[in-house]
Amino acid sequence: MENNTKRLILLLSLILIIVPMVVFPNRMGMTLASGSTIYMFSEIVYYGFVLYLFRRDISLVALIVGSALTFVYRMALGAVFGLAIIMMYGIESSIAFSLGVTKYLPAVLLHVASAPFIMRAVYLQLAADMVPPQNKRISRPTPIAEDFAPVNNNNPVTGINSKAVNRPVLKEFNVEQPTGPTLYSDDENLFERAIAYLGEIASVRMALLVTEEGLVLARMSRCDEDGDLWAPLAISLESGIDHILDRFQQRSQAEGLDLSTQNKRIILRRVEHVILMILADPDIDETIHIRIAQATDMVRKYMSERYSPAAFARVEDNYVSNS
Repeated sequence: MENNTKRLILLLSLILIIVPMVVFPNRMGMTLASGSTIYMFSEIVYYGFVLYLFRRDISLVALIVGSALTFVYRMALGAVFGLAIIMMYGIESSIAFSLGVTKYLPAVLLHVASAPFIMRAVYLQLAADMVPPQNKRISRPTPIAEDFAPVNNNNPVTGINSKAVNRPVLKEFNVEQPTGPTLYSDDENLFERAIAYLGEIASVRMALLVTEEGLVLARMSRCDEDGDLWAPLAISLESGIDHILDRFQQRSQAEGLDLSTQNKRIILRRVEHVILMILADPDIDETIHIRIAQATDMVRKYMSERYSPAAFARVEDNYVSNS
């Protein structure tokens, strides 16, 4: 729960305690209540009805939990009110607490009527946390292939030009996976599409997809940096980290690197036989990692459907033979 919500609940609770104190001990024409269990049951039913109007797609269990939580909050209001009249009027504690919780109707009715509305934010957060996993939709990075110019088949490995320019993504990614024997049409290139997806974030200055030989498969740039100079650095950084890790008994290959400097942030992600490299502003939002995960998933699927590992093992020879 956010601090602003906590402060608002505290402020409204304070008002609900002060207002009945202004008229206490005047009962405003009402008698003292008996505190019957039937009244408490009716109170909980009222809470359930109001909370149900706030969100109607929630389970019965969540509604019961929310009503019980609201009832506990109302009882706490009454207890604090009882403590306040003890301090103000010197009433015996047992009498004061019974007045605040069940008997003094001007305070009780005000607290009961207001409690579900004050607890609305808490209940909605609780309801969101209790939604069954099957009802939560998981966004998958499936792009819509529209408004992209066809790519040149200059590269025998990827079907794209290593000097490919940035092409903007003009449509949002769907949450539904397309059906059929293959995920992508023949003229789609998910390497470029994944890089362009990362480039939708304004804080990303440059994004590269680099082979293990330091050659650029796809790029996006909105700065003056030379991608062909940065690409080999991705290999050097990864190999340097691996060299350090080799000194330990439990050896493991680095799968990513997140490096911050005074004026930029460098993020590397290993995706099987290629490396995703991102240059961004140092204050980029951490949600970039969500996009990176989606982009790497696109690259991994495209590689598994289109290319064998052997193709990437000889990518440098293919480039040289065609130059």
